[in-house]
Amino acid sequence: MSGRGRVTTRSTQSDLSLTSTLLSSGPARTDIGLVFALFAGAAGIVVSEPAMFVSAIVGFVYVGYRNANREPDPTLTLDRTLSTQSPAPGATVEVTLTVTNETEEPVADLRLVDGVPERLAVVDGSPRLGTSLGPGESESLTYAIRARRGSHSFDECVVAVRNLSGSAETRDAVEIDTKLDCEGSVDDVPLTGQTITASGRVPTDSGGEGVEFYATRQHHRTDPMRRVDWKRYAKTGELTTVEFRRERAATVICLVDVRVEAHVARREGEPDAVWLSKYAAERAMESLLSTGNRAGVALYGAFPGQRYLEPKTGRDQVLRARSLFEKAEIPDASRTDRNQSRRNVNLETLLKRIPDDAQIAFFSPFLDEDVVTDARRLAAHGHSVTAYVPDLAGKTPGGEISKFERDRRLRKLHGDDVRVVLWSPDEPLRAATDRAKARWSA
Repeated sequence: MSGRGRVTTRSTQSDLSLTSTLLSSGPARTDIGLVFALFAGAAGIVVSEPAMFVSAIVGFVYVGYRNANREPDPTLTLDRTLSTQSPAPGATVEVTLTVTNETEEPVADLRLVDGVPERLAVVDGSPRLGTSLGPGESESLTYAIRARRGSHSFDECVVAVRNLSGSAETRDAVEIDTKLDCEGSVDDVPLTGQTITASGRVPTDSGGEGVEFYATRQHHRTDPMRRVDWKRYAKTGELTTVEFRRERAATVICLVDVRVEAHVARREGEPDAVWLSKYAAERAMESLLSTGNRAGVALYGAFPGQRYLEPKTGRDQVLRARSLFEKAEIPDASRTDRNQSRRNVNLETLLKRIPDDAQIAFFSPFLDEDVVTDARRLAAHGHSVTAYVPDLAGKTPGGEISKFERDRRLRKLHGDDVRVVLWSPDEPLRAATDRAKARWSA
């Protein structure tokens, strides 16, 4: 990686004739045309005979024809550069492919197609190039792709070189080892004091074992000696015990809106809100489970029997959540009306299954009143609710109206103490979370 944070991979192909196709050629032989042209030209100068000069012209034309039909045999260097190798899902990655002619002969007709990863879409520019190159010259093509979750390897770059007349072509597939890794983490899911008795990392308003000072109290005979405030005893002769702020584990349910209404995207070809919400929920679970908390999943809008994963600990829980996301059957937008979508939510069933001490991380674009009403109902039942809202409003007049309506709905959540994290697909979710936490503590 260079100092500018770009990733470059290179492949030098000194012989592109492995799959060459000779469209029209004959056996190699001495270039008698050039010998004849030079002899005739010299003789014309010596004897001052115009006819000899005409004969020389014929020879040079013959030489030019042979050179124009010669099979190309260039040495090319290919460099592929990525603007970033580890983008966030939905981010735009700029790809630059540079080809350099390393020989002292010109390349009359060069054409290449870059090997875009199969699952990634080109959103700007073109991965194709057609050009000619002089000795030592370089030419570049630039295009942009939309990142999706996972690891993506670039395919081989197909290079074709033709001679000046187009009668002979050399073609090869050049491998340039380039990989795009699109993963991420919420890193720090904001949690409240709603906890369970197991140890974890959420501070509570009670004293006991821990690492952060909480208070001092009168010493009891059963208190361990290591918690005696010896400094105070040395000054006053009074025995007191130091209390530390306890940390307990939290139980968090990642509630993901998978309804028909939530399948909206900012632009064509970009991940929609459901995809982004599932991705963010997975990353949130990884963060929660890595710090000893319990995490589960509930699907808001899936068919009955496919919408809930009991909160548990352990890294395998992320795999269970991913399996639920992949296998759960979501109502088809072409066959599901609004009333059916509403019945699929069945919040009462979810409320019966969600533990009383669970916090709710609600992932949804909040595009209608139903989801706002249910988020407020969850808060009214005593659950601490944090809404994670992907910001998919476009810059068009319609997008501005949609943004205005969404912000109006989110203000209703603020009135019921539902915390809101508004995040753009163009930024890490961690950055949006940190920004929201600073706002809550202001």
